[in-house]
Amino acid sequence: MLGKDFFQKAARMGSGARDLMGSMAGEVERLVKARVEASLRGMNLVSREEFEAVKTLAEQARARVEALETKMGERAKPTTKPTTKEPKTST
Repeated sequence: MLGKDFFQKAARMGSGARDLMGSMAGEVERLVKARVEASLRGMNLVSREEFEAVKTLAEQARARVEALETKMGERAKPTTKPTTKEPKTST
């Protein structure tokens, strides 16, 4: 027959195995994350924050250009109609 001691040892081993597997999973996750980040750094990609900052700057620049184009278009238009003189014809 199996004694009481056997079940206690088996329970401790199971608990230890569970803890070991949990720590191994955390270690594997950490290693994979580090490897992926290193690969991404090698690709010269930008972070989301950098992308958003440049996007905001580009939107502001576009708005300024459009405002200047509108202003320049208003300056190019004459404010009053030019008068044209008809040449006099003698008959």
